[in-house]
Formats: sequence, C-alpha cells, structure tokens
Amino acid sequence: MDFNPAYKNRIKRFFRFFLKYTYPTLYRLELKHTHLDYIQSKTIGSKISPKANISGPAQINDSEIGDYTYISINSRILSTKIGKFCSIGPNFFCGWGVHPTNTLSTSPAFYSLKNQAGITFSKTDKVIENLPIEIGNDVFIGMNVTVLDGVKIGNGAIIGAGAIVSKDIPPYAVAVGSPIQIIKYRFEPTIIEKLLKIKWWDFEEKDLQNVEAFLFDIEGFITKHDKS
Repeated sequence: MDFNPAYKNRIKRFFRFFLKYTYPTLYRLELKHTHLDYIQSKTIGSKISPKANISGPAQINDSEIGDYTYISINSRILSTKIGKFCSIGPNFFCGWGVHPTNTLSTSPAFYSLKNQAGITFSKTDKVIENLPIEIGNDVFIGMNVTVLDGVKIGNGAIIGAGAIVSKDIPPYAVAVGSPIQIIKYRFEPTIIEKLLKIKWWDFEEKDLQNVEAFLFDIEGFITKHDKS
C-alpha cells in the first residue's frame, strides 16, 4: 500500500513517541539516524534539468536550474534562475528574502502572513519579501557565498569564496569580498562581446566537443564560431 506523505509523517511521529517512552535505548538509536531526513534534497515548485547535478542536502524552492549545472552540498536556493554549466560550491545561500528598513519594526510579524515569527499581527502582505535572482550561464561560485534578493550575475562571471553578492555582477567579471568588489575581468572587452554573441552554452550536445577542443585556445574558438 502506498501511503501519502502526510500519513507517513504521522506514522513516523507515533513510532518515535512509542519508542521514547517504551524503549528509550532504541529511541536514542533511532534519533541517531534521523539525520537521513535532513540530508535529502527538498525541491518545491522548481524546474531542475535532468542533466543538472544537485548534491544533498539542498533546499530549492521556486527556482530553475539549467543543463550541466552542479550545485554542491548544503545549498538553500529560493526564487532563482540559474543557467547552464554553472559550478556552485558548498554552503550556497541564495534568495532568502528582504526586510523593510524604513518601518517601525523589521519583524515580519507586522507585515507578512507567512508566520515566520510564529505569529502575525498583519491582515495582509504589506511588502514584497522575495525578489527574483538571475545567475547566468557558465558562472563559477565558490564556497560559502550568499546572493541577496534581486541580484543578477552575468554569464561567465566568477564569485570568490565567502562573498556576499549584494549588487549586479557583469558578464565575465571576477568579484570577491563583502562588500562585493569587481577586481578584474576574465578577458578583454572585445573577447567578452564575441563570447556573449556565440553563446556556446546553447550549443547542441554534439557540438560541445568544440568547447573542449578549444578550451585553451579562446581566440581559435572565436575564429571558428564568430559569425559577425
């Protein structure tokens, strides 16, 4: 018999309650293994390419993740569109909402119906709490990075480990730190312009061998594929 998830959770809670007061030793042993509940990835309202690779634990809500992108362990992603061929390190936090700063209180108990504080005194949602985030294609993001709501990260950009991305990052920029700073660009402007026109990340899979073949010969790759 295939039980629905809510019924399964009720059975699990009853089982733990029974163990706790009847067989406390077994209860402690069972708790030791409940971490399995938390290392599983949870996805709600999201579109994830079957060619993407998500390492658990991860929580992905209302987001989109493109082909060949990998996301490392312990990621929390909300309201974010992530392109193709992105490489995202562990402990990635993205899109966890905003608090108003020009109000009497910053607590969502006074402006939100989501009950984040366990109670709400508001009859309506008074502010927009989540702004969409866009991460382009072929973006490399190091470990322990936080991306704030409403930010756009361009194609080919690199975000250094530990950064807090609080503003838009242009294509092929290398940005680090908190506050985030652009320290350089990966290529000269003319090369960046041509790569953005070629859009190799949209190649058919059979043509992606061209990227591998010219991996260290960017000018050769542009010569072969630039139609302008």
